[in-house]
Amino acid sequence: MDLENHTRNVWIILGTLSGVGMIVAVIQTWAWFSKSGKEVIDLPTLGKFLLHFLDILSTVIFLVMAGVSVWWLIFFKSQVDSTFESKTNSQQNIFKILFIVSFILKTIDIIHLIIQQTTIDIFFIDWERPKSVNSNTVSAWRTCFVANEFNEIQTFRRIHVPFHLFFALFLLKVINLENIALVDTNIILFPSSPAANYTMEYDSVFRIGTAFLVLLGTAFIQYFVYIIIYQRLIGDKILNFVDLCSVSNISVFILDQNYHGYYIHGRSPHGIADVNIRDMLMNLERESKSMSSTRGLQANSTEQIFIMKINRIFRAQYDLLFRQYYDYIGPRRTRKDMERYTDMLLQSYQNLNKFLCAYIDRSLPTYQYFIRNRYLLEKIFNYEFQTRIGSGLSTSMDNILFIDDEKVFTKVLFYGKENSLFIWNIITFLFMDFISTNYVLAAIITFLLNLIVVGLRNSFGRRNLSKKTLIPRELLI
Repeated sequence: MDLENHTRNVWIILGTLSGVGMIVAVIQTWAWFSKSGKEVIDLPTLGKFLLHFLDILSTVIFLVMAGVSVWWLIFFKSQVDSTFESKTNSQQNIFKILFIVSFILKTIDIIHLIIQQTTIDIFFIDWERPKSVNSNTVSAWRTCFVANEFNEIQTFRRIHVPFHLFFALFLLKVINLENIALVDTNIILFPSSPAANYTMEYDSVFRIGTAFLVLLGTAFIQYFVYIIIYQRLIGDKILNFVDLCSVSNISVFILDQNYHGYYIHGRSPHGIADVNIRDMLMNLERESKSMSSTRGLQANSTEQIFIMKINRIFRAQYDLLFRQYYDYIGPRRTRKDMERYTDMLLQSYQNLNKFLCAYIDRSLPTYQYFIRNRYLLEKIFNYEFQTRIGSGLSTSMDNILFIDDEKVFTKVLFYGKENSLFIWNIITFLFMDFISTNYVLAAIITFLLNLIVVGLRNSFGRRNLSKKTLIPRELLI
């Protein structure tokens, strides 16, 4: 194989995919620009474009380098050219630089992801009505319980990183798949002569190719086991959370951008949820036998998850109601009047809760909305087209709820960003092994870095959940 020609082709592929990535970054930035309600291209818009492009660029570099590593490994092991490994020594520095760049850029993307997910606006709508004249008799424990469940699934992933790394190490070190990366055209997992291991050397590029295939294969196995077995026999945590909302009579209102968000309809078809165990079981029994109304937002429907587009009028009213509490939480620390603070908290919560309940019930003429399915292009580009009402200068954006069959709302959770997190985990593992030539050390560092990211996401996510839902942080376990 002509190595110079092959290297030139790799750079051409890298440049071409980077160009395509720039186009994708423009589309992603355009979608963010619209959802944020911006009217002019400003510095934050350019910064968002740069972050999107760096994310795509890191993925492109990683995939190209991993593909080249696998190709070189296969080419060498096929015994086409036994001197091929010595010809690739000059490419080691290029590999190292590209992996450093890919690791740094992907880490920046993960930090950006954490910031995005921990700054969303979220509120739990309580549909329960007081059983007496006093409106303060509605229990808050159902809301706290749903909030804690949401807090738990914030970092839930289909690929369990510790098990994934352990499984990969088992194959690489115990089954000795690591020996595939030896500079030997023969594949000998268990050499007959132990001393032979000391005369053989590992090639860094071959180690990348071997580890990449093992990590990718084990991830696919774990993913399919989760989809085929775990979800069906044990349960889907996301759908279980939606079911919990219905049983608790709690809806979830999320805004990930100024004028874009998600809505999980959790209104109980039985009207009330704060009942004893007997009534709860009877309600579930009637529901299973179709003796009650459906859980969906629309009549005789089962759709509970929606993507939202809201207009400026609705957003302004939402911010106004929330600010009544938000403006007070700062100076409350300097005041000893705890009773006044709790009264303010309760009043702010009830005002915002009543407003959102009335909005979903279509009881507010000023804040009407309509529901429709997403078009095919909207699903492909993950962008909902805008719809205007009125004419002339009075034209304004309408409030729309799009049926979310693909569970797009999980993008505010680690669950919906599995691909980015998985790629970052693999890049970390391969990068650490490339500079240390030690799979065990690479796995340990990957585990620790992932643990730090999960810890940061949990900490900041819990703080944001308390701040935005008006639920005291002490009640979020």
